[in-house]
Amino acid sequence: MAFRSTLIPFCRVCWDLELLGGNELPPGPCFIYGNHSGNYDPFIYNAFTRLGQSTAGVMTMEYLESGPIASLFQAVGIQGTRKRVPEPHLIRRIYEMLKAGRRVVIFPEGGRRWDGRPAPWIESTAKLFMRAGAPVYPVEIIGSYVAWPRWAPWPRPAHVKVKVHPALDFSDTPTLEEGLIRLKEPISADETIVPEEVRPKWAFRPAVGLDRLLYRDPFTGEFGGVVVDGGSHATAKRGEHRWRVLPDSRLMHSDNDEPESTADLYERIQSFPLPEDRSQPLLTQQSTTWMSGPDPAKTSLTIRLYHDRVEWGERVLPLESIQYMGLERSDRLWLLVGHEQLNALFKTGSALAWYDTLGRLAPHINA
Repeated sequence: MAFRSTLIPFCRVCWDLELLGGNELPPGPCFIYGNHSGNYDPFIYNAFTRLGQSTAGVMTMEYLESGPIASLFQAVGIQGTRKRVPEPHLIRRIYEMLKAGRRVVIFPEGGRRWDGRPAPWIESTAKLFMRAGAPVYPVEIIGSYVAWPRWAPWPRPAHVKVKVHPALDFSDTPTLEEGLIRLKEPISADETIVPEEVRPKWAFRPAVGLDRLLYRDPFTGEFGGVVVDGGSHATAKRGEHRWRVLPDSRLMHSDNDEPESTADLYERIQSFPLPEDRSQPLLTQQSTTWMSGPDPAKTSLTIRLYHDRVEWGERVLPLESIQYMGLERSDRLWLLVGHEQLNALFKTGSALAWYDTLGRLAPHINA
C-alpha cells in the first residue's frame, strides 16, 4: 500500500504513463523482463497491476540491507542479489515465488543502463527464463532513459510508454546462444532514439552528472576531461569543445546543427586506449570506504588504480585477486576479494570510470 499510494502516483504524474494495447500487465505466475535505465522502472510496471497484485522480483542487495525501505521491499516479495556473483539460494526463492503465483520481474542486464543502449546479459538469468517453464514476457519501457538517465540526479517529465510483447516460447529447447538472441531482440532498441512525443520538453539542470558518464574527453581521451558548466552545458577542459545539454540528454555542439547522442560519445571514449605509463595511477579517487558486514566502520581513503593493482589506502590489491565487482546506484563501487567485499562511495568523480577501466585491465573479473 505504501508503494502504491506514493511512488506510483509520482510515476504517473511525472511521466504521463501509457500502457500500449491494454490496461494491465499479464497475470502470474510468469517472468517479466525488459530494458532498464531508470531507477523507477519497477514502479512504472506496477502502475499497471491491481491492488494486492504487485510484482515480486530481484533487486540489488544495497536496497535490502537495512532500514524501513528494505523492510517494505522484502514484504512485497523483493529478493536481494549481488548481480554477477553466483547465488544458488536466489534461484530457489524465485521458484517459490512462481509457485505462489507471482509475477517475477528481473532485469537481465544486471542493473540500469548508463547510456540507454543494451548491455551484456547475465547468462544465468537467460538459463532461468528458458528452463523454469513459466511464461516469459518482454515488457519494453519506451522513454526509460530520456525520463531519468542513471547518471542524472533528477528526473525529466517525459511521456513514458509501456509495451508488452508476446510471451516467448522455449518449447523447442534452443541452445543458450539461440535463446539469448530470442530474449534480447524485443528489448534491443537504442533508448536514446524515441518518438518525439516521448521526449521531455524541459529538464532542471540537465547537464549535472554527465561527467559520470563522459569520464574521458571524447576527443582527446583525457580522464576527467569533461566538466559540467552551469547546469545546462558541458565543456572539455581544454576549451576546444562545448555542448548544450537538451532536456532529453542529447548534446548540441557549438559547431553542429544536429544533436549528438550521449551513447555515441560514451562509445567513443571507450574506444581510446589506456595510458601506457605504468608508473602513474590511471585513476585516483578520494572515497568513503567500508567493508560489508554488520555495523561497518566507514573511513575516508584515497584509492588508486594502476595497470596491475588497486591501492586501497595502505592496502595493495593485485588485480588477479579481485573476483567480482559491481556498481550500485551511480556512485558506489564494490570489489569482492576472497571473502571480503570492499565498498567505495564516490562523492565526486566517476564510479563508472573505475568499473570500465578495471574490466579492461582484468577481464577475469565477473567472468
